[in-house]
Amino acid sequence: MKLRSETLVKMVLVVGVAMLASMADAAHAAMVMRSIFVNRNGNADFQSVQDAINSVPFGNAQWIRVHVAAGVYNEKVSIPQNKSFILLEGEGREQTSIEWADHAGGESSTATSPTFAVQSTDFMARDITFKNTYNGSGSITPAMAALVSADRSSFYRCGFVSVQDTLGDMLGRHYYEGCYVEGATDFIFGAGQSIFQGCELWTAPTPVSPGFITAQGRESEADSGGFVFKECTVQGVTPAYLGRAWRRYARVIFFRTDMSGVVVSQGWDAWDYRGSEGTLTMVEAGCTGQGANRTGRVPWTKTLSAHELGKFVDLSYVSGDGWLDAQPR
Repeated sequence: MKLRSETLVKMVLVVGVAMLASMADAAHAAMVMRSIFVNRNGNADFQSVQDAINSVPFGNAQWIRVHVAAGVYNEKVSIPQNKSFILLEGEGREQTSIEWADHAGGESSTATSPTFAVQSTDFMARDITFKNTYNGSGSITPAMAALVSADRSSFYRCGFVSVQDTLGDMLGRHYYEGCYVEGATDFIFGAGQSIFQGCELWTAPTPVSPGFITAQGRESEADSGGFVFKECTVQGVTPAYLGRAWRRYARVIFFRTDMSGVVVSQGWDAWDYRGSEGTLTMVEAGCTGQGANRTGRVPWTKTLSAHELGKFVDLSYVSGDGWLDAQPR
């Protein structure tokens, strides 16, 4: 009976500490000061997402929620610099989506192709999908679903769907949790400093096989950028490399990720840096599934010590100053 009592006391203490920690996080979280409602069918502040964004004043310093009702919004949406503290919220990634068909070619470039782009700091999105519906009719070309080029940006339960260059994770510190990313070639690319937590990566059908999940663009040894995939899943229909090196110091880490057989045995491609792979940091640690079988892997992948690995998989890698906790709940 005494042992049971001691165990109960310990359990109560553990629960109490967890509750206090949660309350402390909530106390640091910012409040949404105003909400703007979007519904394509009317009976809301706006029928267009871009019109709602346009209504946010430049220099905004308080969190504004833009709530988008269920439906497909056929438009390109851009959040320019100096429109900070926007929370873009849908009603579920399978219910609310922003869709457009654009691609690199003609007068358009990869940078102008995204359906959604954010270039202002302190941004948050949840429960919404960004989709580029361009169909290359038998060939593929860059057609971005989203371009993230702003520091302190987070995405929760969002979808990113295209074929090539789906998610341009370009600059700044970013956090993705419970998101779905679909594509075939370089479908997560850029030079961001980002953690993908519990996300689903899906390789889409493509006329070019195998594909590439990542193309990371870290530019120097001093560059803090890198993609970290923590407790994610890799599945799909088209064989794919985990990544190829877009730039000389590319850094990609897969940690405790479940990989299906779509991952090709080589795992990684040095691309333009064959013969100088020593500058690349491609890491797999604690991964599971058929695709995690390292038989046939390229010999130049790196193994990090527990201490080094811990620095990347800890949330402090992207939020050492606590900006994530300071965003609205």
